[in-house]
Amino acid sequence: MKQKLIFLLLLFLTNYLFPQTGMQDWEKVFDDTEVGRIDITIDPDDLEWIYANVNSDVEFVATMRFQNKWFDETLDSIGFRLRGNTSRQAQKKSFKIAINSLFQGRNCHGLEKVNLNGEHNDPSIVRSKLSFEKFEQIGLKGSRSCHMEVYINGRYYGLYISVEHLDEEFLERNYADDSGNLWKCLWPADLQYLGENPSSYITLGGSRPAYELSTNENEMDFSSLIRLTRILNNTPASKLIDSLETTLDYVDALKYFSMNILLGQWDDYWSNMNNYYLYHEPANNLMHVIPYDYDNTFGIDWFDVNWSTENPYSFHKINNGPRPLIEKMLAVPELRNLYTRMLIHYKENVFALPLWNSRIDSLKELVRVPALLDTFRTKDYNFLLTISLNSYSASNYSNQHVKMGLKQYILSRTNSLEGVLNYIQAPPLVYEIDYLPKNPGVNDSIYVTVSAFSMHGLDSVVVQLHDLLSGVVTSFPMRYSPVWGSKLLEETDRFTVVIPPLERYKQYQITIRVRDYSGQIVNYPRAKKIEFTTSGVSDTILRINEILADNSMYPDPSGDFDDFVELYNSSDQPITLTGKYLTDKSDNLVKWRFEQPGLVIEPYQFVVIWCDEEETQPGIHANFKLSKSGELVYLVDTNGVDIIDSVTFGPQITDASLSRIPDGAPQWLQNSPTPGGTNTPEQWKMKGLPRVLSFSKLSKSI
Repeated sequence: MKQKLIFLLLLFLTNYLFPQTGMQDWEKVFDDTEVGRIDITIDPDDLEWIYANVNSDVEFVATMRFQNKWFDETLDSIGFRLRGNTSRQAQKKSFKIAINSLFQGRNCHGLEKVNLNGEHNDPSIVRSKLSFEKFEQIGLKGSRSCHMEVYINGRYYGLYISVEHLDEEFLERNYADDSGNLWKCLWPADLQYLGENPSSYITLGGSRPAYELSTNENEMDFSSLIRLTRILNNTPASKLIDSLETTLDYVDALKYFSMNILLGQWDDYWSNMNNYYLYHEPANNLMHVIPYDYDNTFGIDWFDVNWSTENPYSFHKINNGPRPLIEKMLAVPELRNLYTRMLIHYKENVFALPLWNSRIDSLKELVRVPALLDTFRTKDYNFLLTISLNSYSASNYSNQHVKMGLKQYILSRTNSLEGVLNYIQAPPLVYEIDYLPKNPGVNDSIYVTVSAFSMHGLDSVVVQLHDLLSGVVTSFPMRYSPVWGSKLLEETDRFTVVIPPLERYKQYQITIRVRDYSGQIVNYPRAKKIEFTTSGVSDTILRINEILADNSMYPDPSGDFDDFVELYNSSDQPITLTGKYLTDKSDNLVKWRFEQPGLVIEPYQFVVIWCDEEETQPGIHANFKLSKSGELVYLVDTNGVDIIDSVTFGPQITDASLSRIPDGAPQWLQNSPTPGGTNTPEQWKMKGLPRVLSFSKLSKSI
């Protein structure tokens, strides 16, 4: 009780003295409450060359000044070039800024690339922005975006949308395991099975690859992409859902398609074999679909097609041919019904105009003046300001390829789906299963959450806990626990139960048994096993002793200023580190392993691990970085289950470490860094109180 009271007091003092915004730095970069500004300074001859060679991706050295509500910073020696496809031929072009071109690993608040989209097709200059907001609301991982005024050599080049780049940093922010392969998929990326030879996929598309590997490029491993195409194209519909459980996050994929139908996004996989990303997450061996490029939405059309009335089950194809990713899933009754349920839910709770009419109006006012001053906006299609403002209209509007006003399209799309969406006979479906904690300890209850539905309604949802050693199965009936009014369908279909603490060092498997009111009974997962091992109590003599998450003064053996974690042996016996784990992901406890043979930390000594993703450099280097905006670090035993020590910290100050003082003590204080040495207290104080910014869970025994 005393420890709990001290914790609550420290937490109160921290929040009182050092209030936080709740936003991480990379989120602040995409703050959309104001229009930001980017100034590019570049040699005029280089800029002239760029405009004379529009199909080139050659980067030129430039300087960037970035200004918004939170930052005013200047970076020199950045890379600057054109980006895009058709926009290269437009007079209002799109640009890519590479912050890390000349300095590998350099970033601006967690971002290594900046994409500036001119949106020359869109008179409103908000369609992409609104589209990405909708994906965020339905829980599908995608780019953040905001409006920016762009100046080059002092000249105003217009109002742009800055769109978060899909790269390693994006993966780190969004996935428990960010070490996998990311593909940028462009026309003609139809996901047909082309055989087992990787070259058939690598060379598809010619000079611009249809499947362009964007991470781990040196390895060129296409095996997971080939596996996906093989399963999609060659598996019978009756067995496909079993195979997809271990191959594809089909919930992500159906979210992608259902929202594209609502947005009228024809420049996508289904209609045009174009503009999406695939990410293979090694930890769960699943492929994820990520949305990309949304300027041709909300009634923009080049093919004389009314996209607001297109049938959601047979979307118009600009390019004919099979589309196995969507057509094979819709051939499975359970998945077709989930897709239908998504469309109904999103239409009513996300896309209906009254829900976001004021948001659209606020964006219209936000960009009014920057759009008025944007002379480049008028060069391609003569989109004068009155045309731009009228393009938001809810009544009849048409101008060249913009066949509907933005609000007019929304009304037409939602109205056209009335009476079209329908369920077919299918078994009940459990489409999401989660439990916490992932590594339950001695005294931990297990919180199980399930998302399930049936067109007939669900009679019962039961967790079955299998003791894999004894064979005993214990049933726990789940309770319907929806989050009313949620935009997330999975929260509307939510069932929950709490399983009491289990015996230590036991292996269990979870299955979910569902019965609907038609009497159909199905067990999930169908093929993918959900298993866990309960942990014991780990020794607490090995401690995480110091963390520096924003370093500009303390070099590693290679001279780089990287984040670090320091460990301390508080005992009088040496401790072997080889085989133990360090991670910054609570759901991936084995992210990085101490592989150094015979690595020992001597009594009352320290070991420093540099967190920089440079594992081949001298010293000990982990495969992850720390976030100065705050995160967590776990030290895990050799079994990959028992947590030896952990710390969770909030936003950090440059060159100020979090340190246990004295070494190995329970309390954490902000201090001058002492990597590899004893933590000596400094006078980091305000109003006579220590600046406490972090709290640690020492072990399961506390």
